[in-house]
Amino acid sequence: MNGMKPKFLDGTTLNDFYYSNPNPYENPPACNINLLELSRYAKQAGKKLVELTKEEVQKFAI
Repeated sequence: MNGMKPKFLDGTTLNDFYYSNPNPYENPPACNINLLELSRYAKQAGKKLVELTKEEVQKFAI
């Protein structure tokens, strides 16, 4: 991770687990967002993923 906190997490307190390196073999991360469609939306909107708002991200919740 590059140290940037996405806009949609502004105002949210994150624990140390957020910044730790994941091990997908032990605990695969749960993802409640359709990342493929979200990335397509961001590209179409001319934004980076970290620039999206919480409302924009919630449109792609599964």
